[in-house]
Amino acid sequence: MADFFDKVKQGISRGVTTASVKSKEMLEVTRLKSQIDTVQIQKRGAIEELGNIVYTMLLKENIDEVRIKDKGTAILKLDSQIKDIENEILIVQNKARESLGGVAPVGKCTCGADIFEDTKFCSGCGKKVESPQTTAPQAEAPPSKTVCTQCKAELIAGTKFCNECGAKVL
Repeated sequence: MADFFDKVKQGISRGVTTASVKSKEMLEVTRLKSQIDTVQIQKRGAIEELGNIVYTMLLKENIDEVRIKDKGTAILKLDSQIKDIENEILIVQNKARESLGGVAPVGKCTCGADIFEDTKFCSGCGKKVESPQTTAPQAEAPPSKTVCTQCKAELIAGTKFCNECGAKVL
């Protein structure tokens, strides 16, 4: 009988830990997605402003390429900020997964990203996951350390861009 209660206690403890880790992950991801929304609003405003500047210059027949290039560069920096925040989301998700014991994937999305148990949306493309168990889990060798081809920083699995230098991961 004591063995039964120990198993129940372990199950409850595991459930509480999982709920705690998942809720922290959800809060952090929500905060980061809010930051992305804010930067996207800034980007839309900057693009609109650039369009107005170019239109005004065309009307006056006085094109200032430097000013246009500066505005374009500012927009590219906003794109970079969005990518950095998306990388932070992947890092948060990977840390949560690791703290839960490095749960093995149960399948792959059509985009190639790993699908884990209880996953509702793909972390690689955002597509809704209908049935993650469609691909049987395979025995895998321990993952090798991946490093950035540009700066040689260690990369977290599933990262699309280097967290150190911003280079695209191949």
